[in-house]
Amino acid sequence: MPKVDLTVTISVIIAICAIISPIITTLLNNHHICKMRKLDDAAQLQKDSYFYKRGIYEDYLRCTCRCITAASPAALNDYGKAYALALIYFPNELQDKIIALNNDIKHYLWGEASSKLNELAPLIREQLQKM
Repeated sequence: MPKVDLTVTISVIIAICAIISPIITTLLNNHHICKMRKLDDAAQLQKDSYFYKRGIYEDYLRCTCRCITAASPAALNDYGKAYALALIYFPNELQDKIIALNNDIKHYLWGEASSKLNELAPLIREQLQKM
């Protein structure tokens, strides 16, 4: 049986560990960084989405109020833009309310539109708090 020198064996094991250990550490570190980047991207996307939707809600309320209180062509134009986005982004439970409010505005029923807007504003605030 050949004689195995213990110092050579230990030296080979240490050399292999010195090569493999940094590779494993780098792979684990890269995996962790990738995972953290995905989590950061998801959080940033959620934050951006929240602020974008909040802007739509606020623009709709602002333009609708301006349209009801002072119905100028510019106010009606701004309201039309805000209404189109509201139809896309508002939840289903508010769709009927904004459509009814739009019908009142379309027929120049400012009193009814104002009361419907007053009912709608707290519901929009609740939606913003849920997001």
